[in-house]
Amino acid sequence: MIAQEDCASCTDERAAGAAFCENCGKALATGAGLAIGKDCPSCGAAGVVGDDGYCGNCGMLAARPRDHVEADAGAVAAAVTDRGLRHHRNEDAMWLATRGADVDVVVCDGVSASFDPDVASETAAEVTGKALTMAATGLAESIGAALVAAGGAVAGLATTGDPRRAASNPACTIVAACVRGTEIGYGWVGDSRAYWVPAEGDAVQLTEDDSWATHAIALGADPQAAWNDPKAHAITAWLGADAGTVAPRTGTFFAETTGHLVLCSDGLWNYLTEPAAFADTVRGAVRDTDGLLEAARSLVGFANAAGGSDNITVALVPLDTPHS
Repeated sequence: MIAQEDCASCTDERAAGAAFCENCGKALATGAGLAIGKDCPSCGAAGVVGDDGYCGNCGMLAARPRDHVEADAGAVAAAVTDRGLRHHRNEDAMWLATRGADVDVVVCDGVSASFDPDVASETAAEVTGKALTMAATGLAESIGAALVAAGGAVAGLATTGDPRRAASNPACTIVAACVRGTEIGYGWVGDSRAYWVPAEGDAVQLTEDDSWATHAIALGADPQAAWNDPKAHAITAWLGADAGTVAPRTGTFFAETTGHLVLCSDGLWNYLTEPAAFADTVRGAVRDTDGLLEAARSLVGFANAAGGSDNITVALVPLDTPHS
């Protein structure tokens, strides 16, 4: 005799081992072949969201693969990107590659007002990351060239035949860095940031935002008034077909003390605008967790606890110096 079980959705009796109820078509919680994963936020069924992001019970899209992505290089580097709490998808993207102690890291933030910003950020991160693989000397120059290449690739998305992309060009911001020993080469377009967080003292923002507020302050505007202006976060440079000539800014930093290189999107730094607060929060995450990946997760958790109003990406690279 074949064992029987009831369908939790319609209470119809079904044979044990079946994947779906023949009466209502819903998945049986114990059905063979059902991808067991996270709980579904739509129907509340436990453990029925598969790797494809769809609920095996109600069929609704419960999560996308990019909603939360982690990259773990042990003690060398770690990065986490997360959808946050307010956006319906994650439009950030990241790239992390290590070869021994050498690190290449990229953080991109899709411009939500454009079409397919998630594709723009993913394209930029991949093109830049692959280009940086060969960077050994002249780090800033290599990063600048990689960002120009990424700009061309993102601009090309508008010519793929989709009229929506042509009408609202996919766009993103980008920040990238290469770490070789105590040398950090970095470059950016937009308002994704790179910081140096020393073992003690305030964080040093290595990048300067391509934003309305930054330019207004440079022209003499009161900083507080500029940042309170509704136009404060409007970016003045980005990657995309409507961005014009891509002119990334680059720099080089030599670590003289122990600390951490931090790359992040504004989903994190918007909640930590003061250098002291940024440094204390990063150091606290590193100190109070077990390893870099846990620290990166903690910083994402901080941003979500603060409101999670945007996608969040953070990458951590520790540097140790012989004389620190």
